[in-house]
Amino acid sequence: MRFTVRLTHANGDVLVREYEADSAEALQARVLAEGGFPLEVKRTDTAFRSRNQLKTESLVLFNQELLALLKAGIPLLQSLELLVGHGKDPQLRRSLAQVVELVREGMSFSDALEQAGTFPPIYRSNVVAGERSGTLPEVLARWLAFQKFSQTSRRRIIEALFYPAFLMLVMGLALGVIFNVVLPRFAEFYAGGDIEMPFFTRMLLGAGKVVSSTLWLQGIAAVGLIVLARWMASSEAGRKLAERMLLMLPKVGTLYRMYHSSVFARTLGVLLSGGLPAVQALEVVQRTSPSERMKASLITITNQVRAGSSLHLALEQAKVLDPLAVEMVRVGEQSSALPEMLNHVADFFDQEVEKATTAVTSLIGPVMILFMGVVVLALLLAIYVPLFNASSVVH
Repeated sequence: MRFTVRLTHANGDVLVREYEADSAEALQARVLAEGGFPLEVKRTDTAFRSRNQLKTESLVLFNQELLALLKAGIPLLQSLELLVGHGKDPQLRRSLAQVVELVREGMSFSDALEQAGTFPPIYRSNVVAGERSGTLPEVLARWLAFQKFSQTSRRRIIEALFYPAFLMLVMGLALGVIFNVVLPRFAEFYAGGDIEMPFFTRMLLGAGKVVSSTLWLQGIAAVGLIVLARWMASSEAGRKLAERMLLMLPKVGTLYRMYHSSVFARTLGVLLSGGLPAVQALEVVQRTSPSERMKASLITITNQVRAGSSLHLALEQAKVLDPLAVEMVRVGEQSSALPEMLNHVADFFDQEVEKATTAVTSLIGPVMILFMGVVVLALLLAIYVPLFNASSVVH
């Protein structure tokens, strides 16, 4: 969650800053620990309106240019000044100008990024790791490689799901036209004649009459579905509900768990490779995870690791990851090669998710076409069989 805090320091200065925290109480404790006194804490994102973060594409392009300048030996502040005003994204230009001003005033790069408020938490955490270890260019290079792979995987999944989604949309529109337009016309036609109709035809025409007379209910239902989808995508409770529904589906639940296991392993591996301590890296993964179920479990896992427990034992008790991921974490901890092992398990899960997605989507298309054909055939038979019966009686 994002908060705007108005605070004062011992010298009497009153400042307004942006923070990320799990709750207002945790943020107040953090501000007090940093030597400030919070005067007002205000949440700036809601269930239906979250804060605006930079586009991934714009951030990747900016970091490619920044990495090139840093590798050329140009100091960080001078590199940032050279990049101010560049790029097509106006939000990035505004944020970068704010970051440069803060760095000029003596603030660290990572603190300036947090103050700007538009840079993703995982990016800021990588910058923190790079600053602490003195290897900022190497950390940025790893982050860029991670983003490139993430974008490629996301694009493949979207492309695989596009055709089935298009078929479902076409089928929904076709059924809407049939029930709202076609069936009422046939009902009027049959009402004017003495034609004996089968039970299925009478039932179908009755359904068409009911549907066509409740257009306003269909409009309300459509708006309700849009609001429900927005709520499930934007609010914590909605995402939890959607996640529980997905996990209950056979095969899909396993695929969903494998995908989030891959995201966890890849993100944690990048952070640990950048030099971030395990507890701090887990806190970053907890804040940036797209899975509400994993977020809740990672709070407990982080506390257990902070208390001295090994990571694989905490993960095993939480039962939030695929068992293979937990086993690979155990091997990585025992061999002191946890980042490399996390990257290996992430590669494996990515391959499995890609193969499963391709197999499922390749079957959805023919199944949907077959279903549409059966529906259309049943509708045609139900509508035209009475006509055929009537013509045979006349002959």
